[in-house]
Amino acid sequence: MENRDYNYYQANAADINLEEITSSALNAYSLMRLRDDDDNLYHLYLGVEGSIMQFAFREGDDLGWLGYFIGRSQCIQRLSIYYLPDGEAGHAFVEGIARNQSIQYIGIDNLSNDGFTSIMRALHSLSQLEELYIGQNNNVDTDGWSELGTLLESGV
Repeated sequence: MENRDYNYYQANAADINLEEITSSALNAYSLMRLRDDDDNLYHLYLGVEGSIMQFAFREGDDLGWLGYFIGRSQCIQRLSIYYLPDGEAGHAFVEGIARNQSIQYIGIDNLSNDGFTSIMRALHSLSQLEELYIGQNNNVDTDGWSELGTLLESGV
């Protein structure tokens, strides 16, 4: 995945073909709803295939765009993340989340240490966050827990 910054996404958001940056019609539809700031999209479920997932991570999904659209959304209040790929794709996604100003609840489960740690780092900028749910199926080691401790000490 090519490394892009916020300015790239902002400059290209109006012209991006959502079908070209997603792996399915459902994922493209979810991105469209995020892009258009759909008032009815207040809770977004992300993960692998499942009946409640509104965005299922697959090969071919550009998670930088997903993060960008979540970051600029003013309607999303709740975000449930049941899986996050490791590496650049996951990090690009988390960079977008860090820009959001409307999310009040984040639930995470089934994350690797890399995904967990990335999300904990992003949460430092979410002053409006009221609730963080951490499921019991995360694979977290000491640096992930340390990052959570730093977050809690900061008072966010």
